[in-house]
Amino acid sequence: MGRDLVGRVRGRLAALLERGRLSPVERAAAGRTLARLGDPRPGVGLRPDGLPDILWCQVLAGPFTMGSNPERDRMAYDDELPQHEVNLPAFWISRYPVTNAQFAAFVQAGGYRERRYWAEAERAKVWADGRIKGWLDDEPRETPYDYGEPFNLPNHPVVGVNWYEALAFCRWLTEQFQVAGCRLQVWRDGQIRIWNLKPGTILLPSEAQWEKAARGTDGRIYPWGDDPDPARANYEDSGIGTTSAVGCFPGGASPYGVEDLSGNVWEWTRSLWGPNWQKPKFVYPYDWEEGRENLSAGSEVLRVVRGGAFNLVDQDVRCACRDGNNPDYRLRNIGFRLVASPVF
Repeated sequence: MGRDLVGRVRGRLAALLERGRLSPVERAAAGRTLARLGDPRPGVGLRPDGLPDILWCQVLAGPFTMGSNPERDRMAYDDELPQHEVNLPAFWISRYPVTNAQFAAFVQAGGYRERRYWAEAERAKVWADGRIKGWLDDEPRETPYDYGEPFNLPNHPVVGVNWYEALAFCRWLTEQFQVAGCRLQVWRDGQIRIWNLKPGTILLPSEAQWEKAARGTDGRIYPWGDDPDPARANYEDSGIGTTSAVGCFPGGASPYGVEDLSGNVWEWTRSLWGPNWQKPKFVYPYDWEEGRENLSAGSEVLRVVRGGAFNLVDQDVRCACRDGNNPDYRLRNIGFRLVASPVF
């Protein structure tokens, strides 16, 4: 009887999050409770075989508008200019950021000890003997830096991971999905469908992929439109003050159904920013042939993060907003999500 009651409560809490009818603060509280009871939502936790349960959203091939037009967006930063068109092949992107529960599977599988996942980190002299160090305490670890609750709850986006840890997770998951013969679990039109495609190589998104997934092709300022709305994303005006369970803001979904692209946590990309935080070396127009996706650049070159975070203002959670962070930073407001190019 008790188990049945817990199951019903889990289902009701999940429905409350998915419908988005509560205030942002109430939604965050419901997400924390759901984390303790066990979050049953697809794409948030693990599959029956213990691998991360990833829901994918399809982003179609073709051009999109990248960057900002100051006449339309008066909050635009200089590094978002000029606005221009970028043409991308099709790709798939995870519906949510990677959660603590999903990253824990990598930790428990011994991912930190497998040298083949850490080539860039080893060259940067931040990984050795199965441990990685990062800016904050400089102590070599084989787990993310733990910021305590609610940051470490299983259905919250993983934080306290640097760029190298995110990259290693991608490589581990690529191997695991290939061994398991996984097929794409696709979110489309409010339903989950299994496509007879394999995820292929799993990567961090480029900043161009990230931005197209966030805004679609109409140049919108936020994933939902042109006006900020604290009921659609976890940022300063939402009043939460910490990370929230992924998927708490369904009204903030992008045109492709991707959630949490605005606010909650910044997200690592594989794109380079440059050595100077105040002024990017890799400016617009975006040109991938300039080497801005080079994974082997040293730790002195910052990587682009996207999306803003729970502790930032509406200007910083716009689709076009970009920033740079040291790849060894392990902060409480930076996580990551995945992209894949499926194979038949």
